Amino acid sequence: MVKFAHLADCHLGAFGRKPVLREYNIKAFEKAMNICTAKKVDFIIIAGDLFHNPLPDMDIVNRAVKIMMEVKNQGIFIYSVYGSHDYNLASASLIDVLESAELFKNVVKYLESDNRLTTVKDSSGVSITGLSGRKNRLEKGYYEQLDIDVPDGRGIFVFHSPIAEMKPTDIPEKNVLPMSFLPDGYDYYAGGHIHRPLINKKDGGFVVYPGATFGSSYTDLEREQQRGFYIVEDWQPEYVPLEVCDIARIAFSVDGYTSSEVEDLLIDKAEECREGDVILLKVHGELLEGSPEDIDFSRIIKLFEREGDATVFLNKNSLERVTVDKVKVQEDKEDEVEKRVLEEYGTPEGISNEFASELLQILKGDKKEGETSIDYENRIWNEACTLIEEIKELPQKSSREKEKKRDTNGPQQITLGDYTGVDK
Repeated sequence: MVKFAHLADCHLGAFGRKPVLREYNIKAFEKAMNICTAKKVDFIIIAGDLFHNPLPDMDIVNRAVKIMMEVKNQGIFIYSVYGSHDYNLASASLIDVLESAELFKNVVKYLESDNRLTTVKDSSGVSITGLSGRKNRLEKGYYEQLDIDVPDGRGIFVFHSPIAEMKPTDIPEKNVLPMSFLPDGYDYYAGGHIHRPLINKKDGGFVVYPGATFGSSYTDLEREQQRGFYIVEDWQPEYVPLEVCDIARIAFSVDGYTSSEVEDLLIDKAEECREGDVILLKVHGELLEGSPEDIDFSRIIKLFEREGDATVFLNKNSLERVTVDKVKVQEDKEDEVEKRVLEEYGTPEGISNEFASELLQILKGDKKEGETSIDYENRIWNEACTLIEEIKELPQKSSREKEKKRDTNGPQQITLGDYTGVDK
């Protein structure tokens, strides 16, 4: 009888500007690892996005390594795939470094000679394989092209992609994969990327998303849903909730109020609020008079924080004002503006919005500390060229078309470019 844990989307290092939330995030991960040790699981699967960035803060890395080393010292091995946040376009990510240190094992094993994914075998006898996730679902081409081994005996397939048949309404249709892409013959499909617990079935095996261990954004914390992971014993998943803090959610509509009235009302709410280690304050709607800049949110946040007893996460992205001619001005996030521009004006023929968006993120990247202007320009140039080359090298032909080409032109190999989520 096998017993294993299935985690995903830990996003260690998230909330960089909110140290308290960043601390709760890593405490949730630590609590999960302690539970795995206490429950004496045979092994642990992390289905992508262990870290929030491919090169996270070294203090977070140091703590995460110590936590995972304690688990490894108990004889519990960790298996993982790369998530969209783990992948580094320009160079090796921290995940590569930790695997080289044998802290855990990347289960994506690619044989270029016959275009096939193979399995790794845990000491319990379970076969594990998987495919890493990429931003904008660039991994779709690999699902369409690669052959995947049928497991020898009991098997687990690990992935980091949203499945269409299970997707929440807030994930666009173009960013999902059909369940038919998942290979047949596995007893358990360990998913990541969707930040909420979900379970479905495929040919008798469970398809499972454990959700985030804590979350990585205001939207994650705003949802009143469970956070945790699964422990699977004798192939039956059981959810294990993780609670590391109390979250108070306060939504305030400004509709029909002036900016000065809103400030007074929020001050009253702050004086009344005495619950929650984390307070999510969402201010939305249309001001009757004045503008969002007239409201002293700094003062309001300090009142809610109760001299350090709580931390406040303010969301005023949906706060609007009305000018004299009744034209609405909305405080939008930068990425939302970029998305609307791409959708409205489109891109040149042959270039997808997803590719344009990822290229834009590279081109507007910040200069690193101590980096010269020349080094910065060279790095951005190299990252952009790598992305362009990677798109060009992504497999486009079906396996059947490729076999025909092999028959006529002799043995050939495909190239997967610099995809660090695949062992060449």
